[in-house]
Amino acid sequence: MNVLERVISFIADQNVEAYFVGGLVRDELLGRVVKRDLDLAIDGDAAELARAFADQNGGAFYLMDEEHNVARVILDDTYVDFAQLRGTLREDLATRDFTINAMARQLGSHELTDPFHGQKHLAQKQICAVTDEAFQNDPVRLLRAIRFAGELGFTIGAHTEKLVRRDAHLLAFASMERARDEFFKILAAPNFSTLLRQMDNLGLLSTFLPEVTALKGITQSPPHAFDVFEHTLRVLDELETIQADAYADVANGEFVSELQAHFARAVSAERTRGILLRLAALLHDIGKAQTRSVDDAGAIHFYDHEPRGAAMSDAVMRRLRFSNDESAIVTRVVVDHLRPAHLAREPRVSNRAVYRFFRDAGDAGIDACVLMLADQRARRAPPIDAAEDARQRAVNALLLDRYFRARATVIAPPPLIDGHTLIKELKIEPGKRVGELLEAIREAQAEGLVNTREEALAFVRGVSATEKKS
Repeated sequence: MNVLERVISFIADQNVEAYFVGGLVRDELLGRVVKRDLDLAIDGDAAELARAFADQNGGAFYLMDEEHNVARVILDDTYVDFAQLRGTLREDLATRDFTINAMARQLGSHELTDPFHGQKHLAQKQICAVTDEAFQNDPVRLLRAIRFAGELGFTIGAHTEKLVRRDAHLLAFASMERARDEFFKILAAPNFSTLLRQMDNLGLLSTFLPEVTALKGITQSPPHAFDVFEHTLRVLDELETIQADAYADVANGEFVSELQAHFARAVSAERTRGILLRLAALLHDIGKAQTRSVDDAGAIHFYDHEPRGAAMSDAVMRRLRFSNDESAIVTRVVVDHLRPAHLAREPRVSNRAVYRFFRDAGDAGIDACVLMLADQRARRAPPIDAAEDARQRAVNALLLDRYFRARATVIAPPPLIDGHTLIKELKIEPGKRVGELLEAIREAQAEGLVNTREEALAFVRGVSATEKKS
């Protein structure tokens, strides 16, 4: 039996009235595959039943909310939540977020209870709040409205949209962990760019990420055709297209499987590199609001906006309670997002330059290559500059070739000599200079100039002799 069947069988053996509520009922009515989360409303001691179900089926039991008698059982990667009814069934459903989630089906009789017209709103494909206080009772629901609309292909009802606008400011007081999770589900949607624009139109983005909406009206010099905010949204549009095409266009059709594997990798919980890249794209230019300057000729500059943006991104990631690993990835992408474009402007990209890029960026350099392609395409109104785009894709292919095919020789060459040997052979003092010479050897290895211990010693002796002459 699957988990759903086990729940039904277990409840049938209990002397208790129980109802499936929320997503399971909604998805059954929509003909969608029932997801891993099952919600039960119990007219009785929910925690006691949950513990018994966990014991009987070998699941993990967690008491989620002692005050309201809510417990969770995790079984076969499925969450089964047992919650005691709050009053009558109708009163309990009245506490829920949206009408399409405020339906219940009784276990045993299969009778459907729909006091707030959820079936009607399913047919109309609308997200409607159960009560006018729905968002005031739980501000995270403001993001859930956007998420459900995107996930189901629905619109937000007109009255509910007014409630969202009215209560948008309350999102600042929401649980950041829960808000983060809902926001990440929005980013994970196939049409995430459209949903972020909807967040902005409803006043949610300015509350949740004021660093991004601060970019409105920040004008830029050519070749940029848009202010920084609109450019950022267009970068998201371009990234959405690149990812929908499974990264096939990033490097002229090369390294597609490697890119897919890289971006499918989970970093924390179920949050993947691919979705984190979307967040990095949203944040990549937030430093521009604080670094804009205009020179005597009227040209607009954003000197050091990358490190400033990285510091601001780190603060955002911490505020939203992302993990240290996630913060490190996003901030690294932000600080290095322009470097692939700088390399594309060079007449020749040396292995030394490739080594330096990945030395600093690590595997976030892969993310930076994808972001830079989207960034470049979003600077101008369509059509894109075909020659510029081709150069960027060619450089991306070169960078990824060295990363995936020449890692041991270019990206991470093995050490040929250590600091103690350098100090002894060159008769120099321990200190910063030793590290600089070791780094010079690694760069020479990447360039193919040094391959053995003896060649490494000869190389640093030559470097030292040249420096003494100068």
